[in-house]
Amino acid sequence: MVPTDVPAVHELERRLFPVDAWPLQMFVDELAQTETRRYLVAESGGTIIGYAGLMCIEPIADVQTIAVVPEEEGRGIGSALLTELIRESRRRHAADVLLEVRADNPRAQQLYRRFGFEQIHVRPRYYRDGVDALIMRLVLGAPEDPQEAGRP
Repeated sequence: MVPTDVPAVHELERRLFPVDAWPLQMFVDELAQTETRRYLVAESGGTIIGYAGLMCIEPIADVQTIAVVPEEEGRGIGSALLTELIRESRRRHAADVLLEVRADNPRAQQLYRRFGFEQIHVRPRYYRDGVDALIMRLVLGAPEDPQEAGRP
């Protein structure tokens, strides 16, 4: 993600997360923190169809956001974004990757479980509409063999 992507990403954010959408300035601020942040976009035909972001302050990486437009779900875009966030976590020497997911979003929970994330906690009424957040963690452990770096 580069600064010129922010307006399109923000529009997607408002569409996909109407209750909890980040303000535009938050994306600008996040992109400016290159020492601890990494943000990505997925594009099709020059149009942004997904995005994801990571904060890593050793030894913990935290998935800040991940989203794919509904009409593109099921095509591996979310998996590709998550794979890259996990790679980035390893590059930044994180021991664990954490994320929050809505308790009423089984599709996302299933994706995270496929990658080895396990639920470790619940934050009651975390989201503005009162839905709980499930806290999930992926233990990265020892750094990977460079030949294994392409695997989640």
